Amino acid sequence: FLIEARISDIKKTFIMGKGGEASNIVASNIKLLETSEQKVWKSAYNPLDPNAPKLPSKSQVKASIPKRCFERSALKSFYYVFRDTVWAVALVYAVSLVVSTDIPPVFSLEMVKWIFVWNFYAFWMGTILTGHWVLAHECGHGAFSPNQTLNDIVGFIIHQALLVPYFAWQYSHAKHHRRTNHLTDGESHVPSTGQENGLDEHGERNSFYAILHEAIGDGAFAAVQIYTHLFIGWPVYLLGLASTGRNGADGAPLEEDDIMDHFRPGSKLFPPKMRAKAY
Repeated sequence: FLIEARISDIKKTFIMGKGGEASNIVASNIKLLETSEQKVWKSAYNPLDPNAPKLPSKSQVKASIPKRCFERSALKSFYYVFRDTVWAVALVYAVSLVVSTDIPPVFSLEMVKWIFVWNFYAFWMGTILTGHWVLAHECGHGAFSPNQTLNDIVGFIIHQALLVPYFAWQYSHAKHHRRTNHLTDGESHVPSTGQENGLDEHGERNSFYAILHEAIGDGAFAAVQIYTHLFIGWPVYLLGLASTGRNGADGAPLEEDDIMDHFRPGSKLFPPKMRAKAY
């Protein structure tokens, strides 16, 4: 059922029409799904069944959530900024008492200690600064405080400190939420096609990514996926080299050499009204 439903969804997208490369992508996915013989989990719930239980609407789900969950407090948000900053400063101070930035002799116990401590520092500082990143993320969503001007000021300062282009990412992230998992108009975590994953029109594994998966198995391939997503995925995405949409801001399919990065005001990611903010 899941495969049949997915084919139906893709065909609807195809019928609506995106033109050019987008249509080829959709047609390729239809062929792959229709010829797939892989067993998949099937839900007992069939939304196409006329007797299926009616699901609550989004407004009904929202109405069931306590109103206090939608209250925004600048004071509470600034407390989290202060708390995470204190943790970051404390970690810097603690590590400075144990090691220095001077590289010790290579073949020594001091080098073992130096490597261990700095890796410990990198892991925990990355964890702490993720808190700052999330706070700036909430600024972009308007959840930091009721005042969007304050949100943008705080979000800009924090994200710039973390080398994130705040306003450019704020725009693309809003698009990501509007068009989540859309094959052509999505942004960030856009589903890749079978061809992009190394499968031919018959579902055979022909290129690196698919062959690697088959060679090392699911577990090891999952580890590779974690590495590519968590270590290099974020900067590669901001540079427009992976996981971007397939249509520009004007709705036209991207050309082969187009790059929708977050840094150039002239990037096809942005409509004209956003280009000044992207500087």
